[in-house]
Amino acid sequence: MASTTAPEIFQQLAASLTRVSQGDFFCHVAESLAALLDIDHVMIARIEPRKKRALPLATWSCSGFVDAPSYDLKHTPCAQVSSDTCFHMPSQVAARFPHDPKLAVYDAEGYLGVPMSDASGQCQGIIAMMHSAPLELPDYATEVLRIVASLAGFELSRRQVGARADEQIASKQRALRLLNRVNEARFHATDEQGLLQAACRAMVEVGGYSAAWVHERPPSFAQCELGPVTASVDEESGDLAWLSPRQLLIEGGSRALALTALETQEAVVWAPSLAGEYSEQAFMLRELGVNAFVALPLIYRGQRQGVMCLYQAEDATITTRELRLLSELADDVAFGVDNLLHRRSEARIQHAVAQVATAVSAQHGQAFLTQLTDHMANALAAEVGFIATLDERDPNLANVLSLFVNGQPQAPFSYHLAGVPCQDVLIEQECVVLEGAGIRLPKEANGALEWVNAYVGRRLDDVEGRPVGIIGVMFKAPLEDAHIVCTVLQIFAARAASELGRQKDEARIRQLAFCDADTQLPNRADFIQHLEERVIRKTSSRFALLLLDLNHFKEINDTAGHDIGDLVLKKVAQRFRHALPAGEYLARLGGDEFVVVCDNANDKGRALITAERLCNSLENPIVIEQHSCELSVSVGISLYPVHGQTAQALLKHADIAMYQAKRHKLSARTFEHWMGRAVADQLRIAKRLAVALSNHSLYLHFQPQVDMRTGELIGAEALCRWRDDELGEVPPSQFVPIAEDRGMIVALGNCVIEQACQQLAAWQRQGCQLSGQLSINIAADQFEDSELVATLLNSCRQHSIAPDQLSVEITESGIMTHPEDAIATTEILKGHGLGLSIDDFGTGYSSLAYLKRFAADRIKIDISFIRDMLVSDSDRTIVATIIAMADTLGLQTIAEGIECQAQAEALLEMGCYQAQGYFYDAPLDPQQFAQRWLLPG
Repeated sequence: MASTTAPEIFQQLAASLTRVSQGDFFCHVAESLAALLDIDHVMIARIEPRKKRALPLATWSCSGFVDAPSYDLKHTPCAQVSSDTCFHMPSQVAARFPHDPKLAVYDAEGYLGVPMSDASGQCQGIIAMMHSAPLELPDYATEVLRIVASLAGFELSRRQVGARADEQIASKQRALRLLNRVNEARFHATDEQGLLQAACRAMVEVGGYSAAWVHERPPSFAQCELGPVTASVDEESGDLAWLSPRQLLIEGGSRALALTALETQEAVVWAPSLAGEYSEQAFMLRELGVNAFVALPLIYRGQRQGVMCLYQAEDATITTRELRLLSELADDVAFGVDNLLHRRSEARIQHAVAQVATAVSAQHGQAFLTQLTDHMANALAAEVGFIATLDERDPNLANVLSLFVNGQPQAPFSYHLAGVPCQDVLIEQECVVLEGAGIRLPKEANGALEWVNAYVGRRLDDVEGRPVGIIGVMFKAPLEDAHIVCTVLQIFAARAASELGRQKDEARIRQLAFCDADTQLPNRADFIQHLEERVIRKTSSRFALLLLDLNHFKEINDTAGHDIGDLVLKKVAQRFRHALPAGEYLARLGGDEFVVVCDNANDKGRALITAERLCNSLENPIVIEQHSCELSVSVGISLYPVHGQTAQALLKHADIAMYQAKRHKLSARTFEHWMGRAVADQLRIAKRLAVALSNHSLYLHFQPQVDMRTGELIGAEALCRWRDDELGEVPPSQFVPIAEDRGMIVALGNCVIEQACQQLAAWQRQGCQLSGQLSINIAADQFEDSELVATLLNSCRQHSIAPDQLSVEITESGIMTHPEDAIATTEILKGHGLGLSIDDFGTGYSSLAYLKRFAADRIKIDISFIRDMLVSDSDRTIVATIIAMADTLGLQTIAEGIECQAQAEALLEMGCYQAQGYFYDAPLDPQQFAQRWLLPG
């Protein structure tokens, strides 16, 4: 060894290392140690722990560098070096380790191994020094070697970290290139085979795999079988699209692995180290040079699209990250395949729709079904297409309507359903036989369809869901894509079922087109045709047209139900028929309207006599089950040709006359020309009323209600008034019925409520207090409105009016429309403090049982009884009865329309103490009312 002192050694070592570049670091260290310590051989090596091998980084031997191969650590002195222990054998090292070839090569006698550790203390490499003579080192050598080993370990760690970083960057770049390549292929592919071929090419050219191939998706009838190879790329083959002979053997030897991936729907990885898991394939794959194999199932939305297989001939490991990347690529490919299949399915469906929509030239009937069958078979590339209907007399028999075999029409025949696929269709709505269907086809086909392999049939249902027939296709080859066939067949089935239903309906329509099903009378269509024929003849004979409308028939439907209502209409039709002379035309227009064309009543007088007979036919109640229905009818009459020379004019004028009869509570009216003008006037009033409601131009007058004993004010009634710029003053008797007919009565009532509360608030601000309550008339339609209570309370709240300052007046007939609902509403109103009066009492048909349950305060006796009670004993008796009944029920009575002292005195004698009318005062505007009745003096 050199006799250099320790300080000199450190100076020389430091000077040497300062001149070293990063790339030459280990070479300089090996050379410097050999020179400074006077050693023949110095080797610096990196250790691969998993493989227990040493990879030399620099080797100095006798004044020069040499290339040294990697070597196993087993049976070498280097194996004795650990992360915290050196191994020093001054002599006879070759004898101690005879299986280490490098010791013999270097003629080593002495050996010293020093570990190179990283920051965590893990041994990353070895500095091995070998000398041809016994190796004795000075004392300072240990410190020198410790420092050098530390520096070398740091440098080795730095290089490994850099290498790993470079490896990760390269891996990510490769992953991005693979993803981009596959996504680009997915974007540009026009069919599945092209997409799969491009994906295999990307795996080989970009992914670095030796070969890639795809087993296509299995047939639908064999979900767990591998399909043939549909795409492949092999780097060993001159043509990348074909597998080399060796790759063909690898493909065959790996089929079990691919099938496992398909069955489990998970990736399968094989490597020689995992041979125990797949012992049957291990030997062949190992002998063929396979170092890594991956089978990736192509699955999207649960559908198996196939299996992609990859293998690597080079020494490689399928890491978790690599497997995750490959699985993601497989998912992208499966998505692309599914998208292409979906687009192809859509194209086939669109083609089928086009076949149904445009290709069938026949409009209907047998020709339509024949063409539809032909186009269905063409759209589905089926060898057989057929449509059959169920036999109406024998449900186990089917009758073929149209049949095409290989594009040629065949003669129709009948066949039994037992045991054939069509029987399954009737039970399950749809039947799919993927292969072997020929043995189950009807024997009536006489063996002509034995070659059939696949069958798809669908049940044809009518609009009520009852089976009426079968539509189907058959194929010579086994069926793979059953979903598309079923989807397209469903489209054709819908059209075929529609046509069969249309044919059935047409037959039904021909039978019933001109007959009303409920009454068996001619219907509206027959009547219009009959009337137009009469008018078109233009003969000199005259006739009368009678339009009949049942009064309050809706109440029967509402209370007893439509079933009872239909039976009542049937009885009405029978009575009308018996009331007419033989030969007179009677029809039902619809709903509760009937019409009569009278040849024997060709003038006004005779027409009115016929109308009277029809009205009298309903005098007796119609009894259906436990329901007794009292009916009346309103009749409008028009005469030909006096009232019109067209069917439309005659019907229109009869309708106008009928409306006038209803309005004036008459049984019959004959059309007069002024009635048409009246209808026009009503329409004009309705339009102006809508404008008035929108502009809030209606206003209120107030009529006092008094105690007849003292003459003092006990309340008032709010009465709506309207003066229009075009129409002038319009009386309530004219615009209120129009508001009811036109659906404006609720808006009118809300206007009255708002203005009444507003006026009460105004009087209060003026220091005027109304004695008693202000009565507001509520129409029947508004009383049934669910928002009535909220409208009243919100208006009171908005104007700071107590609810008990208001009283609601509802007519007797209004509360009897839906009495139970009316009882509930009155209880709610009373609960909030509002008063309640039953208006026009005596004119309706209220039940005493219900009257007891209404939360009413008083009964208002109708003016029609008050007006004539001094001259009519019956009216006086009615008034006295009402007062006595009200007194018995604990209700007050108020009489309306008092016009003289005698009426007031008579009412006082009978026990009625409240009244209103012109005898006390007319309706007044707010200022006049306050001046006369609210202000003192």
